[in-house]
Amino acid sequence: MSLALGPWPMVPVVHAADWEIKLVASLPYASAEGGRATQSVTAGMRQAAQDGFDNVSDTRALGSAIVSAYAYHPELAADQRFLAQDIRADHYPQSWTLYVSSNQDGQPVTVNWVLPAVTPGDCRGVTLSLTDVTAGSTVDLLQGSYVYTNHAATPRRFTLTATSSVQSAPPAPLNLFSPRTGSTSVLLAWSEVPDASVVGYQVYRKDPGATGYVRRTTSPLTNVKYSDSGLVPGDYAYVVTAATAAGCESAQSNALAVAIRP
Repeated sequence: MSLALGPWPMVPVVHAADWEIKLVASLPYASAEGGRATQSVTAGMRQAAQDGFDNVSDTRALGSAIVSAYAYHPELAADQRFLAQDIRADHYPQSWTLYVSSNQDGQPVTVNWVLPAVTPGDCRGVTLSLTDVTAGSTVDLLQGSYVYTNHAATPRRFTLTATSSVQSAPPAPLNLFSPRTGSTSVLLAWSEVPDASVVGYQVYRKDPGATGYVRRTTSPLTNVKYSDSGLVPGDYAYVVTAATAAGCESAQSNALAVAIRP
């Protein structure tokens, strides 16, 4: 399966400019310290990345017979292409070839990862997929880990692929106003956005003394009214956005200033 990083049904969108996913390979190993032998390999996007190897966007892997994780870097010299531990690109689509090797035959190797940081509301999407090429199977990135049995004579080969898409943002809601304001609450209303892609609306509030808006809704509202309660005296401001099923949000509506007085 592929994983769409967008508030696509799974998780919110990734900023395409700079993100990473680190895969950590480990296996049981009897040593003075005990526990597990571990090594990681990282891939991702960085606007400053270059095709050639550089110290900003790429780092070299530290090899180990017990366990090694590394990426194939086609821009390196032929005898160095399997030495990258952290490899970045600056454009889509992108595909990285990753390897895990160990001299511990028959041991279970666990590969863990943490998905990139997310940013709700963005209309850019990044879809990630991870394939175990050696086994001919697709890795479920939502599980957070993957286990296979090591074959010492053959490095495990994976392919990590990233593709991107940009959605068209829907029109912004109009005519945000307050039909009723109380001593601790406010009722908001706005005009419906006549666009088939819109599934609901997100409400944002700026508290007294704050410099930015914070989203108040946990999921898109399916109507054009919102009641906010538990307010204390002070000057608030609200904006509303329209949202698509994929989580892409419109520009903000007009800002509405609301004064709460005891």
